[in-house]
Amino acid sequence: MKHYDRLLVHSDHYLSVLDLRKARVLASIHLFLFFISFSIELSNSIYYPSVQNPPLKIAMGISIGLLIIFRKYGKFVLSGNLLSFFLFVILVEPVLETGGLYSDNLLWMLAAPLLALLFANALSGFSWLLVLLTFTSYVYYLDIIQGYTFREQTMQLDAFYFFVSYSGLFIMVVGIVLFFATGQSMIINALNLQQKELERQKAELSRQTQSLIEAEAKLIASNKELEQFAYAASHDLKEPLRMIGSYTQLIKRRLSNQPDDPAVEYMGYVTDGVSRMEKLLNDLLEYSRLGRRSENDKEVNLDDILLMVVGNLVTTMKETDAAVYTNPLPVVKASSTEMMQLFQNLISNSIKFRQKDVKPVIRISHESKDGNHVIHFHDNGIGIPAEHRDGVFNIFERLHSRHEYEGTGIGLATCKKIVSNMGGNIWVHPEESNGTTFIFTIPEISKN
Repeated sequence: MKHYDRLLVHSDHYLSVLDLRKARVLASIHLFLFFISFSIELSNSIYYPSVQNPPLKIAMGISIGLLIIFRKYGKFVLSGNLLSFFLFVILVEPVLETGGLYSDNLLWMLAAPLLALLFANALSGFSWLLVLLTFTSYVYYLDIIQGYTFREQTMQLDAFYFFVSYSGLFIMVVGIVLFFATGQSMIINALNLQQKELERQKAELSRQTQSLIEAEAKLIASNKELEQFAYAASHDLKEPLRMIGSYTQLIKRRLSNQPDDPAVEYMGYVTDGVSRMEKLLNDLLEYSRLGRRSENDKEVNLDDILLMVVGNLVTTMKETDAAVYTNPLPVVKASSTEMMQLFQNLISNSIKFRQKDVKPVIRISHESKDGNHVIHFHDNGIGIPAEHRDGVFNIFERLHSRHEYEGTGIGLATCKKIVSNMGGNIWVHPEESNGTTFIFTIPEISKN
C-alpha cells in the first residue's frame, strides 16, 4: 500500500490487491476529469474570454465531490454509476449543440456504460448502454423528424447510417469489454481458488512439518534415553560381573587338584560365559558412547587411520597371512577414535569370515561422487547371503552360531552408527558374488 492510498481509497479496499488496484484507477479517473476540466477552463479564460464556455467549474466541483463520496463509502457500484451519470449529463448539451448525431461528443458518451461496466457491475453497464442507445435514438429522431442538425443538406440515409453505426459501435465495444472483463473475472476467481488451495496445502505442510519436528524431538529424546540406559546398564553390570568372574576363578583354582570333578567343567562354562558377557558389555558400552564426541571432530587423514589399524591387527594378520591393499584415502572431518573403530571392525570382519585355506585379501578403494567420499572395502571371504544383506547392520544380528565364529553381533551395527552420525550411509554391494564388499559414504569437507 502506498502513502497516498489513505487519501484517496477507502480502508475496506486495503485487504485485497485487486480491489486496491481497482480503487486506485477509479480515483485516478476522478482526478483526471478534474484536471481536464481545470485545463480547459483555464485555456478558455485566456484565449476565448468573450465566448460562452461550458460550466467547467461545476464539473470540477462535481469531480472532487464524487471522489470524496468514493473515499468515504468505498462502494464501487455507487461511485461507478455516479461517475457514469456525471459524464452522461455533462456531454448531453455538447452533443446537441455540436451536431447531434454527427457530433464526436456522442462517441465520448460511450465512456458512461464502460465505466459502469468496469467499476460497478454488468447490470449497470447494460443499463447505461440502454440509456445511451435511447439517447442516440432520440438524437436520430431530432435529426430526421425535426431537422435538428447543423448540416443543412443532410439526407435521411446519412442520419440512418450514423445511427446504425453508432448503435452498433456502442453495443460492440460494451460487448467486447464485458467479454474481457468476464474472462478476467473468471481468471481472477480461478487464481483466487488456486491461491486458497495453495494456502491450505501450505498450512497442511506446515502442520505436518511441525508434527515431524515434534516427532523428531521425541525420537531424539527417546534415543538419548536409550543410549543413557545402555551406557548405565553396561557400565553398572561390569562390576558384579567382574566379581562373579573373580570368585569363579578362585573356585576353579581350588578345584584344580580334582580334574575329574564335574564342577571343574561347570566352572569352565561359567568362566567362558562371564568372559563373553564382559566382551558383550564392553562392546555395548562403546556402542552407547558413539556420537558423544562429535564436538571433538577434526580433519583426519584416513591413510594414517589405516596404518594404525593395521598396526593394531598385525598379530592377527600374520597368523592368517592377511593382506590389505589400498589407493590413497581422503582427509575427512571426523573423530579419529571412531574412524579407527570403523576400519578395524570392517578389516577384522574380513579376516574373521575368511574362506578355509584361503589367505584373506582386503582391497580398499576411494572415489569422490556427488559431494561425498565413497569408500569400498572388498574381501575374498565367505560372503553374505542376499537375504541377509539388509539386516547385518542390526544390533545383535548374527548369521552364524557362536561355535562357528566368535562375536557379539555389535560390530557392524557400530559401523552403521558411526557412518550415520557423520551424515553418510553404509551398505553391502548387492551384486557381489565372491566375497563381500562394504561401501560407505562420508560427506566431503566444506571448502567454505
